[in-house]
Amino acid sequence: MLAFSQLFQWNLAADFIADHLNYELLEPAHELPKTLWSPTKVLADQRGNCFDYANLLCSLLIGAGYDAYVVSGYATREICYMDTTRLPNPYVKKKHEERVEQMKTQTKKYTVKPSKDLTSKYDAYMHQRRLDQIQAEKDRHQEEENRRIAEIEKPLPDPLYGIRVHSWVLVLPGKREVPEAFFIEPTTGYAKATNDVEYLGIESVWNHQNLWVNMQDCSNGCEALQYDLNDQARWEFMFTYSSNLRGAVTTSLNTLGGSAMLDEEEEKPTVETTQKDIELPPSWVLPLNITPKDFQKRYPNARKTYFYKKTRVEKYAPYSTKDGIVLKVSEFADYDFKELIYVTQRYEHRHDKLEVREHDVRTNMVYENYLPGRSDHLKEHTYGFGPELERIMIYYDKARLDGLTRRHETILELTDYFINRDDFLEYRKAIFEPRPKKFGPADKDAQRPIISITERYARNLQLNANDDVCELVYAIKENKFVITYHRDSNHITPSTRTFCKPSNWNDKAFTIQWNEDLQDTYQADEEFKQMSKRDLYYKMLKLIEQEEEVIKRVRKAEDETRDLQSRRQQEELSSDLEISVYDIDRNEKSKIYRKLLQQKADEEKRKKEIHDVDYLAPFLAAIGNPERINVQLAQQLRLAAQRDFKDRSIRKANLMQARYESEIQELVSKQQWYQKHQIGMSKEDELEYQRLCQEAQFRLHILEERLKRHKELATEKYMQLENKLNEDPRLKEPYIVR
Repeated sequence: MLAFSQLFQWNLAADFIADHLNYELLEPAHELPKTLWSPTKVLADQRGNCFDYANLLCSLLIGAGYDAYVVSGYATREICYMDTTRLPNPYVKKKHEERVEQMKTQTKKYTVKPSKDLTSKYDAYMHQRRLDQIQAEKDRHQEEENRRIAEIEKPLPDPLYGIRVHSWVLVLPGKREVPEAFFIEPTTGYAKATNDVEYLGIESVWNHQNLWVNMQDCSNGCEALQYDLNDQARWEFMFTYSSNLRGAVTTSLNTLGGSAMLDEEEEKPTVETTQKDIELPPSWVLPLNITPKDFQKRYPNARKTYFYKKTRVEKYAPYSTKDGIVLKVSEFADYDFKELIYVTQRYEHRHDKLEVREHDVRTNMVYENYLPGRSDHLKEHTYGFGPELERIMIYYDKARLDGLTRRHETILELTDYFINRDDFLEYRKAIFEPRPKKFGPADKDAQRPIISITERYARNLQLNANDDVCELVYAIKENKFVITYHRDSNHITPSTRTFCKPSNWNDKAFTIQWNEDLQDTYQADEEFKQMSKRDLYYKMLKLIEQEEEVIKRVRKAEDETRDLQSRRQQEELSSDLEISVYDIDRNEKSKIYRKLLQQKADEEKRKKEIHDVDYLAPFLAAIGNPERINVQLAQQLRLAAQRDFKDRSIRKANLMQARYESEIQELVSKQQWYQKHQIGMSKEDELEYQRLCQEAQFRLHILEERLKRHKELATEKYMQLENKLNEDPRLKEPYIVR
């Protein structure tokens, strides 16, 4: 049984073997290797030739329940060299261009007839003729380009074509719901058809039970080969034993879909067959042991590089880099991998939840995708390099209180899109004036003057269409408001209302006076109740207040964008990765907790050892360990043990006191040096001085606490010594002779 569920699928197991090992070429290329390493050895060394790859992969597949075999045969130079530079890029980049949905024209019963086409047929014919000529020229250039590319990609002639020895894996149908036989190229992990032209012939196949020699003609490669291993005319087996034959026949019947039962005579091996059975020796391979650390590390030295057609793919193990990158796909415009055009990077376990970053080198645009969990709920971020280039931010709208789903910022515009809001707001667009040019350094925090702000609202079915705002334009520069209401289903035009701000609208010392010239109304429904002058006056005052609030929201959106830029810069500089609480190998808190538990256990053990210390042993050894002592000698031993304990306690206290005074003297000298050189010190020197002072104060605090604790425990330990001496039987009768 395999230790990881991912290895139970043939494609995942093949990918793991291809990533886990370093490939070594056969030397010479037209001869079989003289030594076949065991899968255990190959796993330990993480390197091997094609036979080592195939042998290890076949072992995993058989353990996962597949009917797999190691194939010894011949292949092309590209397969033998693991040359994938002519294969297309397997990692297709995401298309970030917004997809324009084509609106389907609905055929209505009543439609406006289009105007009559007055175009000359001759002009149309000549125009189409020119278009056809242009298209033919494009096709010709494209065909020439395709021929040029095909000539570049055409492999050079191989002098060893047809005799290059190679090994791969054959998977037969019947087990694990495999519908048909197929090859697996172990060096890349790719599945291949059994008639693939890159495989030129098969000499033999084998598994853990037997070896079959191919008796078929391979002059046309593997295209016409049959893989019924029970057909002795096509496959000659090496070892014969009855259990294998029964299993082979049964497997063959199941593969063909038959349900016939074997006769009892066919099921029972004959005496003659039994005598020919060969008992194979037990496996010489130790159990395959893939540790969790090796499985997660995956690649040799935790990284591996592949080359495809105009593409370089770099794979990294999780936690092997500071930024958490696990995949980097670099696409080039040339075959020499010099002109970089596109870079795709995938990350894992990042604190900023960054999952994918794509950089279009030609347009200098960056596309970033984030997982849920950020404080700003950012989902996608598209931006270019520069202070005020186009920037698109897409958010997880369900996680945001304001329902913001998309924000699009350019040099002169800032547009927000909302969804599922209680006030039915769907759209807010602010148009700015260009920043005023000033002499001196540019001020990034200077706010752009606002020309207008436009808000659009969804239909509120609880209100009349003539009273439900559809679009509200705050024309700040023109000092007016333009309101467009939703169109009623019975009318072809919506109602509109325009308010002009009076000249003294922002003067707090004057009261705004109403004037009929301050508003202009178009009412689509004449039967709808008109607003009174008083209502119009308060409506204008409300719009003036709303304008101030809307401007604040726009400025807040600008601040959020600037904060996002600075936050992203800080997140890129930070190298901390998220570590699961269950990952005890990388979780520092878990390590500290386990270390504290170990220290506590060691402390308990040390206390127990101290409690069991024989204080009289060295003094009894000094007088020859007599069997009995008199009262006077017993009193001397007691006093000697007490005196020795006091001396050791005093020496320890003096040592800590001396260390404490030395630290104080060193700190004072540092402070004097700082006072002397403070004026000419740089910022880095001041930070270093502060760090040294903090460390010195920390050491002083530790020494002070240790000295204090030593004084507190000295009395307690002395009382324990007294109790131990009073209870020691060697200081009592009958050990003492009077």
